[in-house]
Amino acid sequence: MQISNKRLWIEAAAGTAIVLAGTAVAAGSPHLGVGSLSPHPVWLVVLAMSARYGVRGLVASVPVAWGGLALLAGPWRTAPAFTMKALATPGELGALAGAVIVSWIASVHERTCQALEEKLQAVVAKASRDGAALGELRQAALALRARNDRLDLSLTFLREVARKIENGDRVAAAEAGLTLIMARLGARAAAVEVAPSDAMPLSTLASAGAWHAAGGSDAPDATATEALRSGRPIRAVDITGAGPTDSDLAAPILVDGVSVGVLVARGVSRMGAAALRDLAVIAEWLAPAFEKARSGADGGTLGNGRRNELPSPSDDGPSAMGPGQDDASGSERHGLSLVTI
Repeated sequence: MQISNKRLWIEAAAGTAIVLAGTAVAAGSPHLGVGSLSPHPVWLVVLAMSARYGVRGLVASVPVAWGGLALLAGPWRTAPAFTMKALATPGELGALAGAVIVSWIASVHERTCQALEEKLQAVVAKASRDGAALGELRQAALALRARNDRLDLSLTFLREVARKIENGDRVAAAEAGLTLIMARLGARAAAVEVAPSDAMPLSTLASAGAWHAAGGSDAPDATATEALRSGRPIRAVDITGAGPTDSDLAAPILVDGVSVGVLVARGVSRMGAAALRDLAVIAEWLAPAFEKARSGADGGTLGNGRRNELPSPSDDGPSAMGPGQDDASGSERHGLSLVTI
């Protein structure tokens, strides 16, 4: 702690006054003991100030102590000569040398304390910075851990989706693909639609989200129809005349270059080229399951895609049917229109 010069002078003056008063009372010597007391007790003030404040205390206390002693011990006119004569004695010079040594030692300790204080402040500042950095590192570690957990969940999710898509069941594959679309594109609703024949409208094979509420109209889905017709993924904004009830994105499901179904999404948060590409990739991923279904690998008699008609009865079929069988056959064909392509 730095002491002001004013305080040094005040302390030196107060100490000198006390020592001189004590000397005058206790010693009873003329001239306050100058010449008879060697070294003079006034050096006690110098030594105390030197020990407490170092060189600054020495510089402040010597003139105050000996100046007061000279003014009070003899006539003012002879005070300088009287003081110099008293200081020239061996006892006083020895006391001065001792005071210098004490002040030097105190100054060394003072500089050491200042250096340690500066180092302490530097350490405190570094600790504060390190604490802030540690907090940031902890946040980064938590973020990395959360990212790792999300990655693990993502891998588990993708593994389940891949397993369902590749197991050969067309409906399960479609549902898995829709789950992936909802997670990837953030769509409000999505569906896999198929067309049993050219003469019949698209029918929903599987849906996710509020699909029926999202459609809200019996009019044909222009986006899905165009994707099925052109055989390429398309956005509603790229179609002239697309309305609010049409799907935002649509991608055809191709088997041997034939559009056998269409993958559509509504309420998509992002509708750029990247989202359309993601939808096309998922549609391409669903194609093997549709190809197996088309070849009859998942059981039943299936149609041959968008370009073909449903299988018609053989020419001799009606003659072989008994009463009531015609209606059952018609009902069966109508049921196939919802699940076949």
